[in-house]
Amino acid sequence: MSSPPQSRWDPEVTSPVRPFRARLVHQERAADLVTPMVDSVDVPVQQPDLDDAAYDAPVSALYVYRQRRGSDQHVGVVCDVHREAFRDRQVRGHEAVQPERVAALVRHFVTAPARAELVALLHHAGPVYTRSLAEAMSTEPLVRFDGPAGLGQEVWLVPEPTAAALADELGAATHYIADGHHRVAATVAGWQAAGGVPEAGLPCVVYPMDGLSLSSFHRRVPGPIDAERVLEAFGGDFVVEPADGPPDCAGQFGVYVGGRWSTVTYRGERAPGMAGLDVAILHDRVLKPLGVEERVLPLRLPVEALTAACDGDNGLLVTLAPPSLDLLIDVADRGEVMPPKTTYFDPKPCAGIFLRG
Repeated sequence: MSSPPQSRWDPEVTSPVRPFRARLVHQERAADLVTPMVDSVDVPVQQPDLDDAAYDAPVSALYVYRQRRGSDQHVGVVCDVHREAFRDRQVRGHEAVQPERVAALVRHFVTAPARAELVALLHHAGPVYTRSLAEAMSTEPLVRFDGPAGLGQEVWLVPEPTAAALADELGAATHYIADGHHRVAATVAGWQAAGGVPEAGLPCVVYPMDGLSLSSFHRRVPGPIDAERVLEAFGGDFVVEPADGPPDCAGQFGVYVGGRWSTVTYRGERAPGMAGLDVAILHDRVLKPLGVEERVLPLRLPVEALTAACDGDNGLLVTLAPPSLDLLIDVADRGEVMPPKTTYFDPKPCAGIFLRG
């Protein structure tokens, strides 16, 4: 598979979406150098030693990036998004960040400044975007390899003049952060520490609205917890019914406490925006009055593992369905934020495919 040609991109272009000046990994070294994205201060990813010889020469370009497992595929455009797009809310977030995680990522970026940590964005795809993906993927990819967790990884170059038209279309769109709220906050903190960096941008991969899978974090409170007190807290504004397991739809909670499942449905009037989401209702009307909000652990472990943990310490588990994309976008458009670790988009882009040029 060939190396990408040098881009003919005009450096004077003013679009907030620009080519990403990057070095692409050589296919024969990709399995050694590509890792999961660093996303947790609790489970750090072992970073391989940087090998400059394993990457192509720098090129400023837009790329099509696909992750695939079986018939499932997730395809986006890798680009550089100017910092002003994050400041003026052309790029909008929906989740609060945890300061300790931001600080940990700032330290990580200092130790691995060249490895591109891509932020995943969603947008309403236009005709140029749709056509660009189809045209690129009709050709041989620049690299193709099996990445972490068995996800196939493929990268194509978007040739000129299509790249210029695609950047213009993306530059006129509103974008929503799917994965990377903490990476955005850490990068902005780095810019501020460096005194501004006027031309700074973030490497991003831009997906269509349906381009990623959306799921939710559950809430576990380590025990001991008084099961009767918990179920009483779900009285009044809620309908509590015995169940064999957790429900799988928005608007209902699965509550596991005292070794039993209940399905809980909120029957009050929902406020618009963030205050009407399941996670906000749970925190504001149940966990906070119970006095356990500070002990809540947002987790994505299998439900069986979480119930086993509750059986071990007499704790509480509340399962949540993810909000719809429409609700998520409404929260972002309002300038509101959900609690940290409310939504989870999958799959996350990998690190190490690109080095900053």
